[in-house]
Amino acid sequence: MKKIIAVILAAAAILTVFASCGKKEITSGAYSYVELNDDTLKITKYASDEETVELDIPAEIDGKAVTVIGEEAFAGVQTITVVNFPSSLTKVEKNAFAGSSIKKAFLHKSAVTEIGETAFGECHNLVQIDLPRTLTTIAAKAFYYCENLKVAYFRGDVENIDTFAFDASPDVKFYVKKSFSKVIDFARVYHFNTVVIDAVSETVAA
Repeated sequence: MKKIIAVILAAAAILTVFASCGKKEITSGAYSYVELNDDTLKITKYASDEETVELDIPAEIDGKAVTVIGEEAFAGVQTITVVNFPSSLTKVEKNAFAGSSIKKAFLHKSAVTEIGETAFGECHNLVQIDLPRTLTTIAAKAFYYCENLKVAYFRGDVENIDTFAFDASPDVKFYVKKSFSKVIDFARVYHFNTVVIDAVSETVAA
């Protein structure tokens, strides 16, 4: 029995080593990242003291596509104002931008399907978000306590919006097409204002 346990533990240790080898964090300029199993990248940290009015998150770093903004990658960053998200991106993880100075988030050109829990929580300067057609899930408190948030521009009908996704962000208006029944129903149930627009190509300024 002891030999069997020893073999199991040894095998587990080997698997752990292989797993960690694939997750080694690498720094390239202002970005740190890990390589994912599908040969794309997750940004794990943004570190720059340079004041940046408009930040274009790269679609590629070191020749590989950026698909995920990792947990707390931009959390607390106070040097950025507007963020443009790349077409390669598919996910924004938990707390990714929490407590940052971001004022406007333009995700509409991305392929993001999920915005994680408190991803933009306590972004007190945030006034506008522009969401992609591909978005299916907005997790709990994704836009929690963004008390200056005025515009949430939907380019698709989001399947899953958590009850508390916009908790403590009372002044936000949802800009939607009249066919976006799921978003409209959410806004009605939780008492958010909606503005119906004719085409998702319209621009909305906060």
